[in-house]
Amino acid sequence: MMDSYAEEQQQRRPNRSCLWGCLGSMAAVAIVLTAVFCYSAWYFYKGFSSDARIKTVIATLSHDAQAAEVLGENIKVMEIELSTFNYSADTDQGKRSGNARYVLKVAGSRGSGEVKADLDVSGHEPKITLMILTDREGRTYYLIGTPPPNPMLQNSI
Repeated sequence: MMDSYAEEQQQRRPNRSCLWGCLGSMAAVAIVLTAVFCYSAWYFYKGFSSDARIKTVIATLSHDAQAAEVLGENIKVMEIELSTFNYSADTDQGKRSGNARYVLKVAGSRGSGEVKADLDVSGHEPKITLMILTDREGRTYYLIGTPPPNPMLQNSI
């Protein structure tokens, strides 16, 4: 009896299929998360060059005289800090509306700065409704749109 019990214990080896199944699942999840992270990082740093709305912002910025004084020529997007997009479709009237907001780090031949742009994307072509350029020293230039009223002058007599 001892011999058959010992033989049975030797034939029973630990089953490692659970271990390999868990490791395989963890590896698959890690690969998917890495792919999502890499694509997001690529888009936010370099993939935005094909975005039509950002192209509109840069084209407008490149043709603005005040932006040319601050940034110089050959203005390029260095980084996207913020990108939001809101879209709604009114099915009753067949109209669609949407807006996009970008905060971009830009640089040109003279310097760098930050551009905040609001776009109306209701039509076929995006239309910029507000564009604010802030240079490295913190000076703000309203390129499109009106600056907010000065609170110091509102309550003065």
